[in-house]
Amino acid sequence: MNNSPPRRTQGINSVKALHSLLVKIIQHPQQFIAEIELREALKSQGKFAGLRHTFSLDHGELTQTSPMSLNSLKAHADNTIAGGFKALNDLRLKTLEALEFAQKRQERANKRTRSGLSLMVEQLEQELVMQRQTNVILLRAMSEAMTQFKSIRDASDDNLRAKRTQDALSTLRAIVSMNTPPFNLIPVYSDVPLSVEVANLSDFRTR
Repeated sequence: MNNSPPRRTQGINSVKALHSLLVKIIQHPQQFIAEIELREALKSQGKFAGLRHTFSLDHGELTQTSPMSLNSLKAHADNTIAGGFKALNDLRLKTLEALEFAQKRQERANKRTRSGLSLMVEQLEQELVMQRQTNVILLRAMSEAMTQFKSIRDASDDNLRAKRTQDALSTLRAIVSMNTPPFNLIPVYSDVPLSVEVANLSDFRTR
């Protein structure tokens, strides 16, 4: 008896895994600098579609990407994540930038000179400012969500409740869009574990 998941389900799960992998690399690029095969796979759409890679999510669960054709990846991504394949491909390019920047920063950090240490201090100060800005956006989203929940609760009928729900979703998406990629897009699937970690935003700034 074949217990393997249907091809469509496997494709959707792989797209979710690819998205989670890219987000994790952007959050922790230093952990992936030495993974040459992974970095090579990120350099082209075709290699990215054919990637088979096992990794752990933030809560420790192992997940795996499954190889597929580029056309299949495009089709599944368009039906699985917000922004479709274009958003996923943009995230792939941002991931490459994050890895390149992390490698350069690691090389500079290894140079224990006065100029190198000054550069590290400057980078840390910039990261602190950006993370404070991120916290402001998160607090605004939380405050808005609490207000919208009360408004939805107090709606007088189902039609008004539905309208207020859509308005709330639009407002929250607009607030999230103020974040730095990839955290300016909300995946359309609902079973992705939420991360409570504040991302290191400097890892995916273009230098």
